[in-house]
Amino acid sequence: MALAVAAVAGVDLRQPWRASASDQVQAQVVARAGGGQCLRYDFGSVSGYAVMRRELPLDWPEEFELSATVQGTGEPNALQLKLVDASGNNVWWINRPGFQPTAQGQVLRAGRRGIAFAWGPAEDRTLKRTAAVELVVASTGPGAKAGRGEICLTALSLRPRTPLTTPPSRPVLMKAQGTQLQVDLGRERDFSGLLLRWATAPKRFSVSSSMDGHHWTQLTLARDATALDAFWLPESQARWLRIEGSERGFELAELRLPSPEPGADPDWPDRNAMLAGLARRLPAGTLPRAFGGQQSYWTVVGVDGGAEHSALIGEDGALEIGRGGPSVEPQIRLSDGRWLAWDGAAIGQSLGEGWLPQVHLAWPGLQLDIRAAADGPREAPRLLARYTLRNTGRAPLTLDFSLLLRPLQVNPPQQFLSTPGGISAIRQLAWNGQDLTLGNQPLLRAGAPLTVRALPFAAGLDREALFRATPLQGELYDPDGLASAALTSPTLTLQPGESRSLDYAFALSPDTRLGAPPDLDAIARAWRQRLSRVKLTLPPGHEALARTLATATAQILLSREGPALRPGTRSYGRSWIRDGAMMVEALLRMGETDAARDFVDWFAPQIFASGKVPCCIDRFGADPVAENDAHGQFIFAVAEVWRYTHDKAWLARHWPRVKQVVAYMDGLRAQTQGPDTPPQAKGLMPPSISHEGYSDKPAYSFWDDWWTLRGYKDAVQIGQALGEDTALVERSRDGFARDLAAAVRNTALAFQLDVLSGAADRGDYDPTSSTMVLDPAQGAELVPPALLQKTFARYAESALARAAGTQPQRDYTPYELRNIGALVRLGRAADAQALLAFFFKDQRPAAWGQWAEVVVNEPRTVQFLGDMPHAWVASDYLRSALDLFTYSRESDGALVLGAGITAPLRNAGEVGIAGLQTPKGPLAWRLLRTSAGWRLAIEQRPEGTPLRLAWPDGELPLARLNNQPMKWEGRELPIPPDARSIELGVAE
Repeated sequence: MALAVAAVAGVDLRQPWRASASDQVQAQVVARAGGGQCLRYDFGSVSGYAVMRRELPLDWPEEFELSATVQGTGEPNALQLKLVDASGNNVWWINRPGFQPTAQGQVLRAGRRGIAFAWGPAEDRTLKRTAAVELVVASTGPGAKAGRGEICLTALSLRPRTPLTTPPSRPVLMKAQGTQLQVDLGRERDFSGLLLRWATAPKRFSVSSSMDGHHWTQLTLARDATALDAFWLPESQARWLRIEGSERGFELAELRLPSPEPGADPDWPDRNAMLAGLARRLPAGTLPRAFGGQQSYWTVVGVDGGAEHSALIGEDGALEIGRGGPSVEPQIRLSDGRWLAWDGAAIGQSLGEGWLPQVHLAWPGLQLDIRAAADGPREAPRLLARYTLRNTGRAPLTLDFSLLLRPLQVNPPQQFLSTPGGISAIRQLAWNGQDLTLGNQPLLRAGAPLTVRALPFAAGLDREALFRATPLQGELYDPDGLASAALTSPTLTLQPGESRSLDYAFALSPDTRLGAPPDLDAIARAWRQRLSRVKLTLPPGHEALARTLATATAQILLSREGPALRPGTRSYGRSWIRDGAMMVEALLRMGETDAARDFVDWFAPQIFASGKVPCCIDRFGADPVAENDAHGQFIFAVAEVWRYTHDKAWLARHWPRVKQVVAYMDGLRAQTQGPDTPPQAKGLMPPSISHEGYSDKPAYSFWDDWWTLRGYKDAVQIGQALGEDTALVERSRDGFARDLAAAVRNTALAFQLDVLSGAADRGDYDPTSSTMVLDPAQGAELVPPALLQKTFARYAESALARAAGTQPQRDYTPYELRNIGALVRLGRAADAQALLAFFFKDQRPAAWGQWAEVVVNEPRTVQFLGDMPHAWVASDYLRSALDLFTYSRESDGALVLGAGITAPLRNAGEVGIAGLQTPKGPLAWRLLRTSAGWRLAIEQRPEGTPLRLAWPDGELPLARLNNQPMKWEGRELPIPPDARSIELGVAE
């Protein structure tokens, strides 16, 4: 029976609490001497969480205030107060990332709007009844530092409140009394900010609040008034406000009170929301488009392995100086006082030298080209930027060029994971005539004369005011942490057709050395050489295919931190084995062997002592969340590196861990043999949330199972290569294959499906997940052919309808690129090519050859995009794009050539690939158009590997080798080991 609200106005904390923790994290509950309960924890060398929990059945009122008082010691970490329903599957929470415990009590306070539904399968996510409460310390999210510590819960109470049924009335501005102006809010108000627009402004002012009109609390510090003054005041409450000016006669034109209350002014839950509110009232272009309700796009600028110290360049030309750092944005002031910025420009993007991201802004008579790159060691790189101004008019042009240093990331406000986007604090700036520092960190060393002007946030955001400010000499301190600065070059006069370039070097690390002059051309040459190892030959009109092969490879390298392969540089500051294993395959095929091997060597020692493979690793160590695809993925990654390097000594070093992981997989399989397992899931991996679609509740995901099959297969291959006895592993492999084949059939019967299911207990349709059947699991023989064909026929039909606009297009993830490779393997090359063209249209910006993790149907609709570029998506592209030209087939050990090369490509001109790495060595081939048809030229082939040419569509040509006819087998032509040139003639 749930307790009534009145019974828990103050919870008796002496009732029993239980401690639990994730793998290798220590946790203990200790009663506090002064009352309350304490959770002691030690993360050791891993990532994870520590929990203290007690049963506390509650029926929640319509409106309430929940408060929890906590104190403690230790490093900042995520502090979570969780409310769990009786099923244990549905969770609501108060989540405070980067919470710093203190010896003095801190109060976590929230009403219904402040408690979020965290996860669970419930369709009705309204907080109505819960059964238990948990206090959790987790080493996740921004600011987390793990370590050891103690967090004590000293008070927990729930107070009912009267529900608000009517919108608040507008504040009433009372008549000023001397230097004070009182504001009647009409009732007790909850608010998060204050916006004041003056009719007649005082020189300085401050604001106080009161609940009774008699006792006042200072709400803001005194500051100079501007035309529009904004204050972020989180979790504030008041019945009255009082504005105290420095002199008589001031008058307000408008007062806005952002609030979470229904019908109130739009809430300011954070300072990003405050700036967005200001952007709606300021001239266009004053703030970036991300604060004006428009989606923005960007790409990464950095060095290989330097994700933690990478920069971003935005589509409009702003540069973010380091991960989570402030940005610089070009602003031009003409001699007549007009400002030129992104909002009035024609904007385009390109890749300079085929690699360096560039932005082009054009106004009548003037063009600005921005080029960005990075160099230096990955621990301390520098950001290089070149701004080239060109007079495109017919008359001389005089201008002042400035870089506006703003407390804003290029990473926009809606990006919330790992590195939350939006504001980046600028609290203290110092300029000595040569070096600009932010806090105690170097930012810029001037290579040419610069004038620096700076203003605090309280002085407003007007760029004209900043331009008129007194030049900075020494330091500026802004208590709001939102200072801005203008870095202005000497006035330029450009004659018609004349260009002038300005170079800047910014520090991306406290240890960056800024002295050497920048050489963007040398950087471009080095990247071009590295990204040209694999070369595609294509007819005109297919440049995106080759360009994206290079950019996708670079994106994987730029997104890794040292050896740790990561899906991105901002939202995902950790390394998943899932992403990493597929990146390993892509990198090996592209010739990046060292990066692939380094990842496996780095990841392997962090596997748990039990043999459990962590789903991911962050800066604190292994994450314990059970994701049952991880084990097969690790073994696959080890096997792939060995297959491409043939390094047995290296393989032998990893064999003991491979055996551990196989034993752990065997243990997991044993868990699904009992009566609690659905009949169609017998012998599979236990439920997990590795598939993002199952985060509401763990599922018997076939994604996990196909990776597990791949792991068993590769463990056998590894053991045999080392001369080990693999009989037990073979038994596990074969038994699991039988159980998996039965589960696929039985799930289809149980849910009456004519397609493959994503999970054995859900009967859902997920073709992107099902691509694992074909590769890397290579398990098509275990699946009824009709199910396999129908799965991807249905996908192709739906996706092509989306591409044609005959079916509504929703937001999607470009993980769908995996379907390209699946369609190629199933002989549907025309569908694969059509869909690839569709996906290319969603590269944003198109010239930069990248995808975000989430593609928004309406490009300017604001939404969380994951990371951009997304390196796991990049690996999906690489694997599928290379499959168009060549893929490996496990069943006969063959390399299949040209399975994705359709008639329009073959007929348009030469097609081929060179430098492609395979497990038996490099491969190069070309299909050349001739007067009689085509000629297949095998220019480099791996020894001992069968080659087969696929002809996916159209009439089969007559094949001749040394003027002797050759025989097609279906739509494949076996290529003899000594063949170097085969004539393919059009049938008469």
